[in-house]
Amino acid sequence: MAAHVAEIGYSKELHRIELVVPHGTKTAELGAIMSDIFTGGIIGRLPRPCNTCTSGDHWLVREALESTISVNLDK
Repeated sequence: MAAHVAEIGYSKELHRIELVVPHGTKTAELGAIMSDIFTGGIIGRLPRPCNTCTSGDHWLVREALESTISVNLDK
């Protein structure tokens, strides 16, 4: 069984914070997830100019795709 894990990242070039939640996450769960990100100090660990605010940053929240494959780009 896969872990119930969300991924959060930041693009300096696009000034975008991207949150990828697990497939099947309900919209009603997003409030708790966002609260954990802000109050748990997670947002402050991203390499951003200001670690306490998101002013000027774009937010992209999306659900992980259900079916994915890994591709070795070195081969």
